[in-house]
Amino acid sequence: MVAEGMKTAANWAKELGVPEKKLKDAFKAAGIEPDAKKGVCAYYAQASAEKAKKAIK
Repeated sequence: MVAEGMKTAANWAKELGVPEKKLKDAFKAAGIEPDAKKGVCAYYAQASAEKAKKAIK
């Protein structure tokens, strides 16, 4: 079970208003690991998503 508030990179991209590919690349470039995994899906907390978004701009 994934903790409440955790979302995939695609869902964070929609919520934060940034392109999905740029957000995924920012996670990689910043070395941000998923906060949780369920199967092959990676889930990130809001703090991680905000950190990656800052790396985009």
